[in-house]
Amino acid sequence: MNTSSKSNNIDEIKEKTKQLQNANNELIAFNYTISHEIKAPVRAIDGYARIFIEDYGKEVDRDGLELIKSIRHICGDTLLLINKLLEYIKFADMEPNKETIDLEQLIQSTFNELVVGYKDKKNIQLKFESKLPIILGDSILMKQVIINLISNSLKFTSNKDSAIITVGYDLENNENVFYINDNGVGFDMKFSENLFGMFKRMHSESEFEGSGVGLAIVKKIIQKFGGRVWITGEVGKGACTYFTIGEESILK
Repeated sequence: MNTSSKSNNIDEIKEKTKQLQNANNELIAFNYTISHEIKAPVRAIDGYARIFIEDYGKEVDRDGLELIKSIRHICGDTLLLINKLLEYIKFADMEPNKETIDLEQLIQSTFNELVVGYKDKKNIQLKFESKLPIILGDSILMKQVIINLISNSLKFTSNKDSAIITVGYDLENNENVFYINDNGVGFDMKFSENLFGMFKRMHSESEFEGSGVGLAIVKKIIQKFGGRVWITGEVGKGACTYFTIGEESILK
């Protein structure tokens, strides 16, 4: 291949890359626009339903009132889903910073923030089975990972009298592997490969609330850390989420 042909190929690759980036930026902008445009009418419906309950709630029977309350509940779920979609778009497009992260401290503080909503329901323990290394990366992105994983553990142990969430780290086959394990309801492993897709759920919404977006966000962020993520579980015996981080992000 002569120099001219190589130069043409490089120019073509650059042009294709630019086109893909432009298409991606347009898609992100489109998703933001659609999400925000949908929010407005949903909020309006919720507002009218709230006003109806306040002004006319005493004039309708119980069944009618429950229907209006259901409308408000559906509006709330829809807004939650839209916000999760916006989160996914934001984190997928976010350029990560490089900063020192004390992962053990981050997990502990995030747990302390989230557990407040569950303390009255059961005894909850967070245990560290091993010392976690200091890592290099974006603390905002990593906190989002921890929020989603700890939230899942708290949610799926909510029917337990005593919940135990175990965190650890190990070096396996030259991979830096972190894990968050719980003794919750678990799941059938035949569904494990689909869990990180958008709107994929381990359990029905009637059993546990959720948008089905959280694990997709986790996967996207972990990829930014040069790693991968997977889950193992067993029905009635809990689940364990593993994720790796690239060697260049491990400080000590």
